[in-house]
Amino acid sequence: MSRHVKAPFGRLSLHSKVLSILAFLALLALGNVLAMQLLLQRSDRIASSLNLAGKMRMLSQHITLDALAWQQNRLAGAHPAHSHDAEFSAAYRLLRQGGSYDGQPLPALHAQLQAPLQTLYTQWQEHQQALRQYQEAPHGDNAQLPALLHSNTQLLEQAEQLMSAIARYADQAQERARWSSLLLFAVDALVLLLIYLALVRRILQPMRAMVQMGREISAGNYSVRLTDLPSNELGKLGYTMNSSAAHIEQLLHDLTQEHAELAQTQAMFSGLAENSVAGIYMLNEAVEIIYVNEQMAQMFGYPATQLAARFPLRQLFPPEVYTLIHERVQERLQGQTQRARYERSALRADGSAMEVEIFGSATHYAGRPAIIGMMVDISERKRAEITSKRAALVYEHTTEAMVVTDARGVVQDINPAFTRITGYSAAEILGRRLNILNSGRQDRAFYQAMWASLHEHGNWSGDIHNRRKNGEEFIERLTITTSYNEDRSINCHIGLFNDVTEQRQREATIWHQAHYDALTQLPNRQMFQQNLLRAMEQSRHSGLPFALVFIDLDLFKEVNDTFGHDEGDELLRQVSQRLQACVRSSDRVARLGGDEFTLLLQDLKHTEDAHPICRKVLRAIAQPYALGNTTVNISASVGLTFFPRDGQDGVTLLKNADLAMYAAKDKGRNQFCEFAPAMQQEAQNRRLLLRDIQHGIDEQQFTLHYQPIVDMQSGRIVKAETLLRWNHPERGLVSPMDFIPMAEESGLIVPLGDWVLRQACAQLAQWRAQWAPDFELSVNVSPVQLHSSEQQAQAWLHYLDSLALPKQSLVIELTERVLLEADRESTLKLGDLQEAGIQLALDDFGTGYSSLSYLKRFDIDYLKIDRSFINQLGEDSEDNALCQAIIVMAHQLNIRVIAEGVETQQQHDILQRAGCDFGQGYWYCKPIPAADFSARLQEQSALRS
Repeated sequence: MSRHVKAPFGRLSLHSKVLSILAFLALLALGNVLAMQLLLQRSDRIASSLNLAGKMRMLSQHITLDALAWQQNRLAGAHPAHSHDAEFSAAYRLLRQGGSYDGQPLPALHAQLQAPLQTLYTQWQEHQQALRQYQEAPHGDNAQLPALLHSNTQLLEQAEQLMSAIARYADQAQERARWSSLLLFAVDALVLLLIYLALVRRILQPMRAMVQMGREISAGNYSVRLTDLPSNELGKLGYTMNSSAAHIEQLLHDLTQEHAELAQTQAMFSGLAENSVAGIYMLNEAVEIIYVNEQMAQMFGYPATQLAARFPLRQLFPPEVYTLIHERVQERLQGQTQRARYERSALRADGSAMEVEIFGSATHYAGRPAIIGMMVDISERKRAEITSKRAALVYEHTTEAMVVTDARGVVQDINPAFTRITGYSAAEILGRRLNILNSGRQDRAFYQAMWASLHEHGNWSGDIHNRRKNGEEFIERLTITTSYNEDRSINCHIGLFNDVTEQRQREATIWHQAHYDALTQLPNRQMFQQNLLRAMEQSRHSGLPFALVFIDLDLFKEVNDTFGHDEGDELLRQVSQRLQACVRSSDRVARLGGDEFTLLLQDLKHTEDAHPICRKVLRAIAQPYALGNTTVNISASVGLTFFPRDGQDGVTLLKNADLAMYAAKDKGRNQFCEFAPAMQQEAQNRRLLLRDIQHGIDEQQFTLHYQPIVDMQSGRIVKAETLLRWNHPERGLVSPMDFIPMAEESGLIVPLGDWVLRQACAQLAQWRAQWAPDFELSVNVSPVQLHSSEQQAQAWLHYLDSLALPKQSLVIELTERVLLEADRESTLKLGDLQEAGIQLALDDFGTGYSSLSYLKRFDIDYLKIDRSFINQLGEDSEDNALCQAIIVMAHQLNIRVIAEGVETQQQHDILQRAGCDFGQGYWYCKPIPAADFSARLQEQSALRS
C-alpha cells in the first residue's frame, strides 16, 4: 500500500497568494522555484537514466529467453523477435548521446557513468555473438548453451553495475539537493521572519512535506505519494515527485522480477547440471577439479565429493592423453582460446578405459581464471562408429554382392561386388528393376512364389540363373531380407548373392563322382542303393515284380595279375558297355566295386522274363576282349533274385543275390542261378563254421605240422615250413582250404596267425637248442594280419627276444597278394621285421603278375617256385626252362630258391642240376607233427655226429 502525504494548499494559485508580497520575496520565491525545478529535472533525468538501464537489463534477459524459446520451437517455423535488439540499441544511444525520452529531453549520461555504460555495451556485443552461435547451432545441439548462459550472466552483471553507478550518482545528486534545500530553507526562514506567519505556513510546510517524501524515497520507501495536489506549480512538483516515486517503485519491481527470472535461469542451469547424460565440471588454474555434477562422478566411478575436492585432472586420463589435454587447458586459461571441443580416451576409477567428448570454455571463478565445461561418455557411440565403419568396409570390400531395392523392387544402391559379378555399374542399374539380369531360365511362377514368400515371411533364399551384362549366364545364391519401418510398412529389400556357378558345377561333379563309378561311369554302390529303393517303391505301387541280378566276373583277377591293371580297367569298361547293351532303357546297371556288377530289371510281368536277359548277359560277357595287342576271354557267374518274392528289403535281396551268384560259381561258372531258400542253409553252414573257428581257437583245437625243407646239395633238413591243421571234434580233420579263407574274411586269422607264430617259434627254440643250432623255420603270414592294426610287429620281435632266438632263424612266408595289396601299415610292418633281421620268402612265385617288381622293393630272401611248375617237370619240358630261368634270375638278385611240390627223384635231380638251393615236397617228407619232426632231427643229428 502506498503511503500518502497531505499537502496543505488551497485552491488559489501561488501567484495570487503572493501578489501582495514584496517584489524581493517574489523574486526570491521565483529563484526558489527555479532551483527546485532544476533539482527535479536532474532527478527526473537520473530516474529516466536508471529506468533505461533497468530496461536494458530486462531486454538482455528477454532476448536470451526468446532465443531459448525459439530453439525449442525451431521445427514449428518460429523465429526469434529482433525488436528487443533495437530497443536495447536505442536505450544505449539515449544514455550515450542523449535525446528525447517519454517526451522529455534526456541528456547523455554524466562522464563518470560513460565507462560502465561502454563496458555494458561491449558485453552486449559479446552476448549477441554467443546468441548468434547458439541460434546457428543444429536443432537439439545444446553445445553452445553454456556459453550463452555465461554471456547472459556477464551481461546482467554489467547492467547491474551500470544501475549501481547510476544509483550512486543519484544518491550524490540527492545529497546535493538536500543541502541546497536546507540552504534555501535557511534563507526562506530569514525571509519568513519578515513576512507574515501565513506565508510561512503556505509555502514552507508544503516544502517540508515534499522534503519528507524525498526522505521516504531515500529510505527506500518508494510507495509514498502526495495527495490533494493543487493545480499550481507546487502541484506539478508534487505530481512529478509522485511520478518519480512511481517510476522508481516500478523499476524496483522490475529488478525483483528480473532477480526471480535470474533465479529461474539458475534453476535451469542446475537442472542442466543434474542431467543424466553429460558430466559438468569446473577446473581451477592448477588444472584441478573444483566442481562436478553427479553424472560426471558416475561416469568416472568416483564419489562427487572426492572429484570436487581439487581432484587432479591428470588422474582421469592416460599420461600420453593428459599431455595433450593439459596443453589445450592452458591455452584457455591463458586466454589464447575461449572454448574448445575434442575427443579423448579417459580412465575410470577401476582402470577401465572409455571414450569421452570434452567441451570447455574459459571463465572466471573467485576472480581467477577457470574453465567450465561438459564431458560426455561416447564409448558406445565410438563403438557404433567403428561398427558402422566396419559395416561400410564390409559393404565395399566383401566378395558377396549386395543390392538394396525399394518396396517395388527398384534398385536404390549396390556395392562394388555387384558390379564385379554382374558387370553393371551403379549408373546403369540404379533406378531400374533387377529383371534386367533375368536369363529366362525361371518362369513367372518362380518369381511369383519368391515375392509371395517376401510378403508373407519377409525373406527368401535360393538359386537363380541370371545373365551378366556381357550376356554370360551365371548361377547366383540369393538371399533377400526385408527391412520394415516402425509402422511395419516396407522400407526396403536387401539382397545378398554370390556367384556360385563354379561351386554348383563342382557340386554336380562331386555328386556324380559320389554316385557314379569313375572307371565305367555306371552308378556306384551308393547310387545303386538309391535306385534299389526307388525300384521297390515302384514295384509296390505297380504290383509288378523286379529282378536284382548280381554279376561277378570269373577269372578277372588272373587277367588283372597277368596283363596289368590298365588292361584290367579296360576290360571292366568293355564289360560295362556290354551290360548296358543287354538291358532295356527302364533297367538299371551298376558297378558295386571290383568285378561285381548289378542289374535292376523292372516291371516284369513274370519272373521268367529275366532269364533271357541273364543268358544274353552271359553270352555278351563271354565274347573275346581285345586288350591292346592281347585278346582274353572271361565269363561271369550270375545270381538272380526277385522282389518281393526273395526279400522285402534291399539288404536281404542283395544278400540272396550274392548267395545265388556263389551257387552259379560252384556249378562251374558262366551260368546263372536263381535264389533258392536252400542257399540260405549253405550260408548258415558257413556261419556255423566261422563260429567253430572262434570256438576252436578258444579250445585249442588247432595244431601245427611241419614239412622239412632240405638242402639239395647235401640232402640235409635245414629248414621247415609250419602248416596249420584243425582237428574238429565233430567234423574231423578240416582242410585249410576251407577254414583259412573264412578266417581271413572274418578277421579271425589275426589271433589265429599270432598263435601259430608263437607256437612255431617256441618249437624252433627247442629244436635249435637240442639238435640243430642253425635250423630255420618258415611261418605263413596272411595279408590280413599285416593290414590289421591289432597285429604289431614289435610284439613278435619281443617274443623272439624272450626266447633268445636269433631273428634270422625265422622266415616269414608271403604270397604275391600281400605285396600287391601292400599299404602303408603293412609296408611299415615288413620293414620293421626285415630291419630286425627276419627273413622274407615269396610263396607261389611265377603264378602272379607283379612279383618281379616287388623283389627289389621288399628285399626278398627266398623265392618258392610254385608246385604247378614242378608237377610236369621233365628234361625237355617248358617247365624246366621256366624253373632254370627263375633260379638264374633269383641268384643274380642274391635270392635263394626253394622248389615246392618235389615228389620224384627226377624232379629233384633236374632242380639240383639247375642250381636250386632247397627242395620241399612229399619226396622228402610230408607234413608231420612236431614229435615226429623232432625224431627226424634227432636222427639226422646222430648221423652227423
